[in-house]
Amino acid sequence: MENKNLVFQMNKFVGDLHVFKTKVHNFHWNLVGEHFFVIHPMLDGIMAEIDTQIDGVAERILMIGHRPFGSLEVYLKHTVLGEVETKPYTGKEAVKHMLEDFKLLLAELNIILKMAEDEDDQETITLMTDIGALYQKHIWMFGAWLA
Repeated sequence: MENKNLVFQMNKFVGDLHVFKTKVHNFHWNLVGEHFFVIHPMLDGIMAEIDTQIDGVAERILMIGHRPFGSLEVYLKHTVLGEVETKPYTGKEAVKHMLEDFKLLLAELNIILKMAEDEDDQETITLMTDIGALYQKHIWMFGAWLA
């Protein structure tokens, strides 16, 4: 596949996922307050999902004949996500931050989906659709929990 724009978007997404995992890890380590015992283990699950997504997208980039980004400097240069400081976070603060990030990640994912559709790249479409469905579920559930 020669669509370098699609590969670049997928690489940006790999970077977004690495930044997101770092943020979730920060919340995991610095979580405080009454919701600790609910949110703390949930964050383990989110980090495991992110690891699977990073691997899936990076391997797809390799399958189509390109190389995934593998540098923190490059991830930070291209990510749409902002970093958060190291400080205590309540469950509600952490979930609110992650909800906003899931929305940003879903928007980035939809750019990849459109490009993959234009290329008739069914495998990338399937991968991104599965990730997008999970993000939509998290957005719904996090929003319901915060309501």
